[in-house]
Amino acid sequence: MPNRRLNCLPYPNRVSFTQTPHILLPATVEWGSCPPHPFIESLLLQIHEVPGGRIWLHLDPLDVQNSQLDEGYELHINSTGTHLCARTQQGLMYGAITLLQSHQRQDLQGLEAIHDNPRFGWRGLLIDPARHFLSIELLERIIDGMALMKLNVLHLHLTDDQAFRFESRVFPKLQAKQHYTQQALKSLVDYADQRGVRIVPEIDIPGHVNAWLAAYPEWGVKPVTQTHRFGGHRACLDPTDDAVYEALEQIFTEVTEVFSDPYVHIGGDEVNPSWWSEDPKIQTYMQTQGLHDVRSLQNHFTIRIVEMLSRMGKTAIGWDEVLHSDMPEMVVQNWRGMTTRDRIGAQGLPCIVSAPFYLDLNYPADLHYAFDLEMPQNEAIALEDRLREDPRLAHVAQGIEWTLHWRDQANSDNPSTKVLGGEACLWSEIVDEQTLETRLWSRLPAIAERLWTMEADPDFEQRLDQLLQSPPFALALRQASALRGIGLTAEQIDIALLLEPVKWYGRLLGTEAIQARIAGNEMPKSRPYQVDTPLNRVIDFIAPESRSAVQLGKDSDIAWQHLARQVLHQDLTQWPEDTQPVLEAFQTFANHILAGNREAAKALYQPFGEYLIAAIPAWLARPPKQTP
Repeated sequence: MPNRRLNCLPYPNRVSFTQTPHILLPATVEWGSCPPHPFIESLLLQIHEVPGGRIWLHLDPLDVQNSQLDEGYELHINSTGTHLCARTQQGLMYGAITLLQSHQRQDLQGLEAIHDNPRFGWRGLLIDPARHFLSIELLERIIDGMALMKLNVLHLHLTDDQAFRFESRVFPKLQAKQHYTQQALKSLVDYADQRGVRIVPEIDIPGHVNAWLAAYPEWGVKPVTQTHRFGGHRACLDPTDDAVYEALEQIFTEVTEVFSDPYVHIGGDEVNPSWWSEDPKIQTYMQTQGLHDVRSLQNHFTIRIVEMLSRMGKTAIGWDEVLHSDMPEMVVQNWRGMTTRDRIGAQGLPCIVSAPFYLDLNYPADLHYAFDLEMPQNEAIALEDRLREDPRLAHVAQGIEWTLHWRDQANSDNPSTKVLGGEACLWSEIVDEQTLETRLWSRLPAIAERLWTMEADPDFEQRLDQLLQSPPFALALRQASALRGIGLTAEQIDIALLLEPVKWYGRLLGTEAIQARIAGNEMPKSRPYQVDTPLNRVIDFIAPESRSAVQLGKDSDIAWQHLARQVLHQDLTQWPEDTQPVLEAFQTFANHILAGNREAAKALYQPFGEYLIAAIPAWLARPPKQTP
């Protein structure tokens, strides 16, 4: 019988199957009414056999009646061949990706037709090369992977307190030693365009500008020095100085000449109010302008920047801290909980949803997948509340509870909120060139599917594991290679892949800072990580979610007993020092496996340094062994 489910991700919206399996023949490609496209050709060259032996590509608006933003496509398979129809080359590309996945999963024999188009036009990913520089080669690999997941917006966070990564020819002291030349970024824009990916630059202002003011102190109101630490900084631009706006206009002119996208992100998040509140000149300016608080002063600044970009033909995007009763027309990106989505909608502004999609929190894929971008606010709040009840997040439940104050200004559900789409966000405080891809690919597919497919799908995790086994993602091989590179043996690697990093901001903040945040006190400036902290330990190379543990959870009792003996056999002195406490706990858990002691095992699911034993919830999720 033909397979009645495709193993594609994202899952197409309408799929039909044939009653009689097709005969596969060696594939040839026929470009009908469209010129060949290099990237699409590279996809089709990987398809060796198809029904009928021919892949026909048709580019004709009349062939597809229901596509969103010209990204839809249709696949029809019969004895004459495989027919791919779309309105645009981007639609053809997405159809070719589905065709390639179906070929790789051996699904083509039973396939009859696919009618597919994206649910949202904005399907994005934020990457942060400001905290840790990321090479152009890595950004190209990210774009390649995004295309395979049908994501179409790469949001580049180019500036922050630690570094300014964009080459400014007008203000050359701005750029960090490691930065992107304008020509390199123009080439990257072209590379992305060939893969259906737009690049939206973010120049974060008026806060997160310590690196700016270390180079040009006249743009602020107090002196600063170059920083390597993460966390909040007080540095912000002087919003009363016309010279600041003149400089910004020159910088944004350079940016818009490099990036052709109609959108520019201006940040606007986490502006520390202390400089503005303490400076007499700024306070006088606020009184003169009738600005009653620093939020109104920031809005005053935002209005001028939005108008500036509008004159350049660009639409501004800002993080949800830009919300204000008198704010300008712009796009707002939510990150502080799902209630900000409806606060944005209440002001009649379009929204990009990111709050449930922060990949740097190290959450499992299913927690991201549970969120629908347009779900009613009460359902979204209930899902957020359930995070604190999830056993996998119990060790950070108090920290997550701290975020409830984000709901203080929540309004009622606003079903008219215009959701453009969403973005996954991977901030890079503890991500670098060597570790990023493991962090990214392990959960990004979950978000990609929610941005493309109309409804959640029950077999998502099965399709996720199949995707992650294939190139270019190859999650298990990627982890094994990195762990082998730091000296682990094959047996040690098998065990290490059953560990996970602690969740939420547990690694980034450290215990002292988390407790200060929970208590409402000012957080200490000292944290476990800063820009020059090496990221070269086991904790840095294992995935945020152990897919090995997920798969082991479905395995037999014999497999678990084998694991227990393997763990008990370990000489802990042969493991890296920071892993020894968690390995000692793992050996205790191994004895609980052999004894069937579930309650004792449950007590071991807690942090050991920065590690968790992911095998514990996987074992506990299995039905208890029945005794006669």
